[in-house]
Amino acid sequence: MKKFDVFYRGSFAGIGILAAAIFTGACASDSGSGDISSPSQNRKSSVSPKVAGAVSDAMHFPCEDGSVKFSGVLGGELDASMKGDMLSWDVDDLVRPFKTRPENKLWQIEFWGKWFTSAALAYSYEPSGQLDKILKYAASELLKTQAADGSITTYKKGAEFSGWDIWGRKYVLLGLLAEYARTGDAGVLDAAKKHADNIMASVGEGKKIGNICEIGMWQGMASSSLLEPMVLLYKYTGDKKYLDYSEWIVSCWAKDNPKPDLVSKALAGTYVVDMFAKPKKGAKEYMDGGLSKSYEMMSCYEGLLELYRITGNEKYKRAAVNAAKAIAEREITVLGSGSIWERWTDGKFCQQEDSEHWMETCVSATWIKFCAQLLRLTGDPSYADGIELAAYNALAAAQRADGKWWAHYSRMKGVRTPAPEQSGMHMNCCVASGPRALFLLPKIAYMSGKGNSVYVNLYENGFGKVGVPSVDGKVTLKVSGVDFGAQKLRAKILLEMPGGLHTFSVCLRIPSWSKKTEISVNGQKAASPDAGIYAVLKRDWKSGDEIEIEFDSRAFVERDPSNPSLVAVRRGPYVYALDRRYDPSFDKPFKPALDGNDFLKSAVPVKVDGAASALKVGGIDGKSRIFVDYPSAGSTWGKDSEFRVWQ
Repeated sequence: MKKFDVFYRGSFAGIGILAAAIFTGACASDSGSGDISSPSQNRKSSVSPKVAGAVSDAMHFPCEDGSVKFSGVLGGELDASMKGDMLSWDVDDLVRPFKTRPENKLWQIEFWGKWFTSAALAYSYEPSGQLDKILKYAASELLKTQAADGSITTYKKGAEFSGWDIWGRKYVLLGLLAEYARTGDAGVLDAAKKHADNIMASVGEGKKIGNICEIGMWQGMASSSLLEPMVLLYKYTGDKKYLDYSEWIVSCWAKDNPKPDLVSKALAGTYVVDMFAKPKKGAKEYMDGGLSKSYEMMSCYEGLLELYRITGNEKYKRAAVNAAKAIAEREITVLGSGSIWERWTDGKFCQQEDSEHWMETCVSATWIKFCAQLLRLTGDPSYADGIELAAYNALAAAQRADGKWWAHYSRMKGVRTPAPEQSGMHMNCCVASGPRALFLLPKIAYMSGKGNSVYVNLYENGFGKVGVPSVDGKVTLKVSGVDFGAQKLRAKILLEMPGGLHTFSVCLRIPSWSKKTEISVNGQKAASPDAGIYAVLKRDWKSGDEIEIEFDSRAFVERDPSNPSLVAVRRGPYVYALDRRYDPSFDKPFKPALDGNDFLKSAVPVKVDGAASALKVGGIDGKSRIFVDYPSAGSTWGKDSEFRVWQ
């Protein structure tokens, strides 16, 4: 061994961005091209943007389709979604409302684009001829509905540019850009330009509608979230009119009526719940939940960050930094997501509220996407912590076991319920949103960075292939031994690469929950890093080298910030809950026995049917109760698996 340096990299001050379509600009070698371009397996994106942008990323996603495979618990979630949704959805049903244009106020218009961007990410994860055929069919059928004026919409003549129309047209544009990035089909890009131009002809400075925030829902946030695909369209075409239009959208935020003012408010440090009317105390009806709509607000900040990436305008970055910080500090619950009734509500401090409407899946998915953007731009491991907590808990719990449907909400206690069908279709906004985050997780798991660095952000059995300039080819990381229900929490990473010795850094995220971590390389102790940082192992690596990480296997509790006597049990990435199937007295009080540092005195991993992970937890009364991981709790979606998180 010629060189072996260990150093640590912690939180950055900055924040970052990435595209919602399919995270355009993720691949280091193509200077900003999308991840999906042509139908061949293991292919590198062939579509390069016309504009590289003013800001470069700290991390980059793998450049080739099929570069990552999960075979752990998240792999099971991906497989279920692929079979139950991506390969089996009725595409004709998604296209039908674009042919008939029946809408004047609802949101059938969003479903095609949300499903399509999910399927494009699914193709990048596991490319196949079958899914390629489905995606091409879905795109071609949609394009048949494009009107002579360029519009692609479900809204009736006379109702255009009202209600959710521009919000849905945004998803059409994201879907078309995803297909262009995937295939390089110039006809698809041309259709996207005509679609955007149709909007700009009616909505813009000096146009029929002079303020985009006057259109649509939630203080103009829904319609002005069009910002994101407009910036992406500029990146792909180099046509400055799309950049100018993007800047115009941001300028509308500062105009009166309704004046969402998302930049100035965030720069002033306004909490997201305080940006608009707050929820009414004791709210009983949907519209009593306030006006700080979580999903739409984060979508706007995603677009603002794309604009930052192009322009380098630090004001845009700082605004997004502050918004994300406020969300993390005041809204994200123990389960990794936030919102009640789809609105921000200072949720971290009201987690005992007995609501059926906790943590909309659209919010969980968008928070993961938002964090992924920040991680990619900044390299700050705290965003990976946020992704992990949400993915293993709120997101995974929301998908039905067969992958065919999702829950609209992830509650703290009670019974999981399926999302209702919406807008007269067999579809729901959360059913369409969930896979968009799910199929992003493999891209997040293994990333390349500046200075010949490989990053490991999520620990799942399987493999990841990452390009490293100092290696003539790719480094393959084969991960095994990960079982969050085992006695010991650990991961083994076997490195494979061509040739002999290669100097580069392997950057291992040390989760914030792992207070004691030991790392060895080829059986020799290498580091004992702190939690919440990257342990950076820089050395001369060769094929066959093996890294072993022993994480902190102790279970601990997270206390309710508003009532510290109430606790939630945690171990590894999971939150645990009592479930009627394993404990008929699940709804009776229980206090786990703790040491002086909030670690459980007795928490023994056990195997139970129907749970990915289970703990036998000792209480202060000397009795023990069986806790199961949050996604397994309530997994029958019936009264027989009623559950409770807080104790």
